[in-house]
Amino acid sequence: MAENDAPTQIGERNLADALSTQRVFKKSSPNSKLTLYLSNRDLSVTGDYIDKLQGVVLVDPDYLQGRKVFGQVTLTFRYGREDEEVMGLKFCNEAVMSLAQLYPPPPIDLCAPPTPLQEALMRRLGPHARPFTLELTPLAPPSVQLVPAKQYSGAPIGTSYDVRAYVAERPDEKCNRRSVVRMGIRVLQRSMAPPPTSPGAAPAGDQGAPSPPTPPAPPHASAAKPFLLSDGKVELEASLDRACYCHGDAVSVHVAVANNSNKTVRRIKVFVVQHVDVCMFSNGKFKNVVATAASGAECPLGPGSSLRRTYELHPARGATKNWIALEDSFSRAGAALAATVLGPPPGSPAERNVFAIYVDYYVKVKLAVGAMGGELSLKLPFTLVHSARDKDPLTEPLQELVTLGGAGERSSSSPLKEQQQQSSQEPPPASGPPKKEKRKTTFTKVWARAGGRLFARPAAHAWLACRGGRAETTQSCEALE
Repeated sequence: MAENDAPTQIGERNLADALSTQRVFKKSSPNSKLTLYLSNRDLSVTGDYIDKLQGVVLVDPDYLQGRKVFGQVTLTFRYGREDEEVMGLKFCNEAVMSLAQLYPPPPIDLCAPPTPLQEALMRRLGPHARPFTLELTPLAPPSVQLVPAKQYSGAPIGTSYDVRAYVAERPDEKCNRRSVVRMGIRVLQRSMAPPPTSPGAAPAGDQGAPSPPTPPAPPHASAAKPFLLSDGKVELEASLDRACYCHGDAVSVHVAVANNSNKTVRRIKVFVVQHVDVCMFSNGKFKNVVATAASGAECPLGPGSSLRRTYELHPARGATKNWIALEDSFSRAGAALAATVLGPPPGSPAERNVFAIYVDYYVKVKLAVGAMGGELSLKLPFTLVHSARDKDPLTEPLQELVTLGGAGERSSSSPLKEQQQQSSQEPPPASGPPKKEKRKTTFTKVWARAGGRLFARPAAHAWLACRGGRAETTQSCEALE
């Protein structure tokens, strides 16, 4: 009997070790009566499947007083600058993508079975912790952030998501801001095609196993330019090494030029273009060059000459003239280019999502022909996708990371708390003549959308930049209850 129980004990021990190192995202409401725990803040969309949002909510039952706890996932689509909103005009729309009652929980037969991580959290947090699962439609538009060409420090423009838990009697009731906890999440499209196999990779051992999906063929295109008053033509051929690229990969462009005319090819230019389509507007289309490479000593290319060369391009964010699409990041620094978001193909019965921002990329090869020869160009579309190795540090001053099974909880301390702790540890002032009361500093009110709290700051101090529940700096700031 002991021999049969040994594998079970080993499996349970391995599961416990895996859960002890699992990272959990934690955030509490302003009144600390409601705490939200999430195991993942990135929901991946692959075809017709989207990940479920699973977590645990910790409730103070004495605070409820017969009320309930509801949870919802909200889509926020901002299509204009926040600093241009005047006279009550708002450049953003919100839509509730999922809504459920978290506490008291619904009957057991209607609830999804808890995951091992949720069970570990409930054992640690106590009897007032309840698991929950929120489901979204796979048609939800991916998270994309638009950055204007001019300097901008307001709420993020584009498509963003957040999960909210609040205390109310009805789901549509206007709740108290102090009893709301809000945490940002992302919806990402993952690559359905496997990464290219290495040259020495061995084939699969099981012949009866289903073969993995075949990756798409690399883009290839060719073009020729004849001339009206002269014989011959200039031929251009270009191809990519593959059709799908991950963030950080180099795009290799193979270019072949044959000059069978009496013209001269003065220069060759290869660049990557990001094309953005904001579906809400008919004229919301713009392009940006995110990588470029030019010919060197091989040009000019005289009559009867040919050229074969490979250019390597690294798409990255740079100075642009138009709005550029970036990944919806939880921090301002280090945002990468947005992955490809494809809409329905032309002629399909599916309608375009008005809240979606479609992003696509292509490589353009351009030849400049001298003596009034004009230009010759072609396009090679490719896909920029997420991969399993893409990891976001998810750095956010308002979030707290909890390690299960560790010595304690790690929480991000704000400068405000440190300042209060230092002030509480200062020795009392020495006895002496009473000092004159200092004049109160004038505060300028700033509406911070982080958890529905109102922050204030002195005019001479650093300002608090709150963008959709994500605070940048907190210097000499205090919360107004």
